[in-house]
Amino acid sequence: MKGAFSAIFAILIFVLSGRNVLSAEPRASLAETIAKDHKIIAKDNWYGFNRTKFSFNGFVAWVVEPSVKPIEGRPWTWTMQWAEAFVKRTGVPDALAKGYHHATIELFETRMNDEGVAAAAAFQKYLVEKLSFAPKANLIGMSWGGFFSIRYAAAHPANVRRIYLDAPLLTFDNFVPFVAPTEAAKKKGPWAAKAPAGGKWANDPRMPINLAGKIAAAKIPVLLLYGGQDQTVDPKLNCEVFLKNFKQAGGNITVDKRWAYGHHPHGVELDETGRILKFFE
Repeated sequence: MKGAFSAIFAILIFVLSGRNVLSAEPRASLAETIAKDHKIIAKDNWYGFNRTKFSFNGFVAWVVEPSVKPIEGRPWTWTMQWAEAFVKRTGVPDALAKGYHHATIELFETRMNDEGVAAAAAFQKYLVEKLSFAPKANLIGMSWGGFFSIRYAAAHPANVRRIYLDAPLLTFDNFVPFVAPTEAAKKKGPWAAKAPAGGKWANDPRMPINLAGKIAAAKIPVLLLYGGQDQTVDPKLNCEVFLKNFKQAGGNITVDKRWAYGHHPHGVELDETGRILKFFE
């Protein structure tokens, strides 16, 4: 009788602890799972959360784990560029503290041309299929990251849930107007060799301002923040053109034009980041 009671008690312990009764093997950690397929570059503490950096198809990528039990379905945020900038102001730590995962892949050298789009899609496929991330990502697009976000979402709308744009670069018209042509070409990266006929980027269908209709058609909600005094990325040529095109296409967009702000700082005051998280939720 005593032996039977002990056996039942042991089974209950396994069930209550969420482990498989038939196997005492613990689930592999995120880093261990990644290490099966890719070289781990580093593991560190990032704003109080565990981060794993690894090599993915020749690019540096990383994922950050929440400090609490992950939300069911593993929703996640993805900073498309400048992932180390204005982190606290973009609400990423808030999301991690709630159970979201976070990720990025460093694709700046591609400037999200077709090669970059393909690399980003492969990265997301890996996160979804191997790490059980949610099928759709919540994108964060600051400056160049806005260019990356719209280019990627237009090519793979089924991969994107929501987009938070912050002072986004969305066309190369009047881009870095105060530098020499050779320096401007360097900043455009691979795009410098693919300028449209006549050099009029505003009419180029590859530019994010002209991809607004695809985002709207996919019913991807957008949160747009920008400064009225932005001298780096002219709002009149970038986000305001996108905003007009997006609205005309019937898109769902929330706009916060901060008249006194320039290009920086991105994000919001630390006591206001909850509204970014609320947008993603």
